[in-house]
Amino acid sequence: MRLTKQFVMLVIVLVLGWVSFTVATRPELFAPHMTDKQLYGEWVEQDVASYAADRFEIRPDGVYTNGSKATTEYQFDGTKLKYSIGTETYLYRVEDEKTLERVEPAHYTSFFAKDKRS
Repeated sequence: MRLTKQFVMLVIVLVLGWVSFTVATRPELFAPHMTDKQLYGEWVEQDVASYAADRFEIRPDGVYTNGSKATTEYQFDGTKLKYSIGTETYLYRVEDEKTLERVEPAHYTSFFAKDKRS
């Protein structure tokens, strides 16, 4: 009986160790994901005055700012959005299905929520 308990404990420790290792080395497996359809629409910077908030819109054919197409190329893998306008590169991380966090340019941490009209 004692050998069985030790074996069960060993299996539990091994499984927990494997899960811990996976979480530590592959965090993207546990990151929130977003579909292309969820990404499409206008995104507005949060927690700033409305007149100072950054805005951009993602459509299947590109990224728009101020109503004009800023770029036709962007990369989106379900967890990160990346595009360039001129020499500036923008990188956003999916915080959850309704929020993006701007990672670059890293002036300050800012979060974007999808405009409810989108």
